[in-house]
Amino acid sequence: MLESWNDPTMNAIARDSFVHFGVPQCRQVLTAPDTALVDLSPWLPDLIDALTRPLTALEQESGTWQPPIPPRIAMTGTLDEVQTYFQGDLVATPTGGPWAWMTGGGPIIPPTEEAVARMLQGTSHSPDEIMDMDVYLGKSGIIYKATIEKIAVNAVMAGCKPEYMPAVLAIAETGGCIGSTSDRTRNHMYVVSGPYAKEIGMNSGFQFFGAGNPANESLQQAAQLIGINLHGMKYGITNGSRMGGMAWGTTFAENPDTPWDTLNVDFGYDADESVLLMWSGSMAFAPGVQTGIQAPTDLEGLQSGSPELAAAAFSNALFKDGPILIFSPDTARKWKEKFGFDSIQEIQDYIWDNALWTRGEWLNDYNVATKGGEAKCAAREPGTRQLNIDHVNLPDDALVPAIDNPERITIIVAGGSGEAWGFAGGWPFGLPRAISIDDWR
Repeated sequence: MLESWNDPTMNAIARDSFVHFGVPQCRQVLTAPDTALVDLSPWLPDLIDALTRPLTALEQESGTWQPPIPPRIAMTGTLDEVQTYFQGDLVATPTGGPWAWMTGGGPIIPPTEEAVARMLQGTSHSPDEIMDMDVYLGKSGIIYKATIEKIAVNAVMAGCKPEYMPAVLAIAETGGCIGSTSDRTRNHMYVVSGPYAKEIGMNSGFQFFGAGNPANESLQQAAQLIGINLHGMKYGITNGSRMGGMAWGTTFAENPDTPWDTLNVDFGYDADESVLLMWSGSMAFAPGVQTGIQAPTDLEGLQSGSPELAAAAFSNALFKDGPILIFSPDTARKWKEKFGFDSIQEIQDYIWDNALWTRGEWLNDYNVATKGGEAKCAAREPGTRQLNIDHVNLPDDALVPAIDNPERITIIVAGGSGEAWGFAGGWPFGLPRAISIDDWR
């Protein structure tokens, strides 16, 4: 904890935040770190001065700011010296830390020239090729760039093997784990669909969310390091969540033992194409513990539940913009054979029709009320399979779908034998982003 909020270190930290958004010169007025602060009068003179003082010559400069290019070789030394260098001087803000700023806080594999050269053998792309890394698909107006070699450096640090490099590059194309400048817990999740997952030995079965699989774990670490080192993520500054993210960068594979289309096909790719799906939002998975959703009426309901229980789960999910429903292969087969769902689309339609809340609850929901949800839906044609003007005009006690439209529900099959399912509500990005892994081979 810094002794003073006006400590020079805080000025440097604030400048790092401005630089992250391409603004190297920004006047600062530092107030007390108190989110309940209601009286700004002690700082008003400084605020007025900062807003009205004539611009300096430096502040009047125009053009695009270019950050300094670091040396290609960062340092040389022993293994312990390498670990110390990459951990760096731990930095704290008045609200948390201390944090390492070039790693996730743990040890890394030294990215020697030989190790990076081996990693680059996992792709046909040139080390000098520059990639656009864009989390927000151009919506933020800020696109970070990195060479393939820089991405390979972070893959080495994460413990990846050369054959993992196409997936690492696909993760990098999405920007990696960058957290969120808001105080919400922002999670990142990556799912591989297609034959590539088996090629590199990813886990899509028992304990797919857990540790122990080299491919899953090192890809997760690579996603974190890419966000930190190549996309400018800084703990406590550009990543401002009060509690952090659970399983930040969770990476696993879809289980191909599914009775329905695999995710790659569902997202418009061929069955033999491999893709990476990326979610970046507030997600918290809950296992299908039916007693926490609805009291079961029989032993079967206690174990695997039913479509009715899944609909009840999404009716009560905190976030409803981009729901995810995960089935074990056995549960997926049961939903097909016993409940008659022959396609992912039929499940999406069922959940949309049966996960309900009142119109009043919908319009009073924080994410609807603050994001213009009512106006967006009011502009839509009546009778469409999405929230539209028909729902806006209903009375407050009328039931409306809890999910914007069926296509925003993602169905994933993964897990070991036996019956199990889990669900998550997503926000603010309702659909995952699909990236071709094969393009990066």
